[in-house]
Amino acid sequence: MRGLGARSDVPVIMLTGHRHDEADRVRGLELGADDYMVKPFGLRELLARVRAVLRRSQAPKPNSSKNLRRLRYRLAGWHLNMRTRALTSPTGNTVKLTAGEFNLLTAFLRSPQRILSREQLLAASRVHSEEVFDRSVDIQILRLRRKLEVNSSEPQLIKTERGVGYKFSAEVEML
Repeated sequence: MRGLGARSDVPVIMLTGHRHDEADRVRGLELGADDYMVKPFGLRELLARVRAVLRRSQAPKPNSSKNLRRLRYRLAGWHLNMRTRALTSPTGNTVKLTAGEFNLLTAFLRSPQRILSREQLLAASRVHSEEVFDRSVDIQILRLRRKLEVNSSEPQLIKTERGVGYKFSAEVEML
């Protein structure tokens, strides 16, 4: 665990079949494990714990979110100022974004040229914690395309990867 923690920031769940005492579990967590499970456990519990660890590991860190707000992105002639949340078109016009559209665009800009699944985009664009539907991502993508694309029916920036998700295909530059 010590060696892994020094080389990587990948989240770790320790699994063991031995029913050691509390001191062993505490030692595993203190060495850097994100969670610790003792057999027997159910598959649903393991899956829930994996999802929880992934959520925590992908959450923005307090210091890094402050730094991200100072960033500006340039994408296909567009500019996005993270601090002011202002999106400026290539012609200099300011385009208003809803909170969900802003979060979605930010997710794309952080992972350009990478396919993002609907689940990833749903998590990124979620403004409220209540239950939302899978198709809401498609609607937000459509709205974002209408604002960014020259021809939203033939998108060049946000491409659909059938059966997988969406990809932001433009070059992204951080300023």
